[in-house]
Amino acid sequence: KTVPKPQKKFGPISVLSTILSLRTLIRNNNPNLLHTVTLKYSFLVGLACLGISPLPRIYTIAGLGFLFRSEGTKPKIIRAVLSPILKLVLKNKNATIIFQNPDDRDLLIQLNYVRKEQTRLVISSGVDLEKFIPGAIPNEGLPIVLMPTRLVHEKGVAIFVKAAKNLRAKGIKARYQIAGGLTAHNPRAISKTEMEDMVSDGTVEWLGRVEDMPALLQSASIIVYPSYYGEGVPRVTIEALAAGRPVITTDHPGCKEVIPKNENGILIPVKDVKATEDAMEKLLSDKDLREKMGKKSRELAERSFDVNQIVHQTLNIYASALNE
Repeated sequence: KTVPKPQKKFGPISVLSTILSLRTLIRNNNPNLLHTVTLKYSFLVGLACLGISPLPRIYTIAGLGFLFRSEGTKPKIIRAVLSPILKLVLKNKNATIIFQNPDDRDLLIQLNYVRKEQTRLVISSGVDLEKFIPGAIPNEGLPIVLMPTRLVHEKGVAIFVKAAKNLRAKGIKARYQIAGGLTAHNPRAISKTEMEDMVSDGTVEWLGRVEDMPALLQSASIIVYPSYYGEGVPRVTIEALAAGRPVITTDHPGCKEVIPKNENGILIPVKDVKATEDAMEKLLSDKDLREKMGKKSRELAERSFDVNQIVHQTLNIYASALNE
């Protein structure tokens, strides 16, 4: 069934309205099991289920996002306010919690938001290996270094832009591109004005929202994703693996899952412009290394991130939840 979307402003009235709508939907349809994706929707559905018969529910925590991984006072205050209610929802005896990386699972166990025995690991949401297919890394013209991303500061957009500018100043010839549309409903979203200012000197091309991601990845030689956001396993990185592209990303929960042995890309420290720049220069200067890592990326996608494998693991969790 279609779940009602929260109103644009995620305030108390919107939250209450959404919870009541979900509660009505659940009662009217009497489902055998509920499955939500993201911490936000798990929270809302969990509240809607309070007082309803013991309905099995699966909560997929696709990254801890702004609430647990962002710095500053605001997320700390929100966590302090929501903590008792969030624990009530997540620790419910009828809830099974799916985490997409072990760091997120371990953190919420440590902070006593979940019970270890109710947790499961399903690494990523998977990628369609028939839609994202490997192709030869382009050899004609300037190589394209691409950052596909949501426009949120913690995704490392400014890190990528600064690294690209440094490489251009050193005379490293390449095209640097960012693909991503403006993001709403995130306190750390990059505004249109901020984005235009970052790319105003022409070093980096801002492509905006791109619908045909398989084609865009085929045009690129290197994928860069210097995120320090609360990722599950970023979809753009596993799509890059499936497309057979070398990946540069951070040694950070979720991101590091896509480069487990440093064979298909380069892990960099978070917020490190110099390390990002060096990794980009290394791959730009070595065509053979790009091709070798690209092949390893596809092998890893087939071995670990095939969406059919992820579906199979998830269905097994459904069966277990229904049989308890």
